[in-house]
Amino acid sequence: MREDRRESDFDPANPDFATAGGPRRLRDEPLLRLLAVNGLIGAVVAGALAAVVLITDTAHLRTLIFSSREPWIGIVLLFFGFVVTMGSVAMGTAVMMLPKDDDDDGPGGGSKLEVLKLPQMTPPMTPAPVRVTAGSRRSRF
Repeated sequence: MREDRRESDFDPANPDFATAGGPRRLRDEPLLRLLAVNGLIGAVVAGALAAVVLITDTAHLRTLIFSSREPWIGIVLLFFGFVVTMGSVAMGTAVMMLPKDDDDDGPGGGSKLEVLKLPQMTPPMTPAPVRVTAGSRRSRF
């Protein structure tokens, strides 16, 4: 250990030495708190849905999982897939439902990009005029 840093220099109660993450940052950052709460809500919903899938034996998944020699692998994968999916859905929905910040009243908003315009396609064949005489009435069928 270096001589200029002693253990007595570190005080965990001092906010200057607070770690990068942890409960304090979660409490102070509203966006992180929003994501954490909605991620937990999504995980709870995912657990309930995965349990319903196993209870109702949807697509015979319960039968397939429990007939295996190691059913815990299938259960973990099922719950993990549901938690990732539903947690992401809940967090994404929460972010998309945030009110729009529309405080920029001035013109602008970025640079304008030229849109690639495709040339007009001409039809390969055009209708040709046809003369019809009055005496050519034949039955079509």
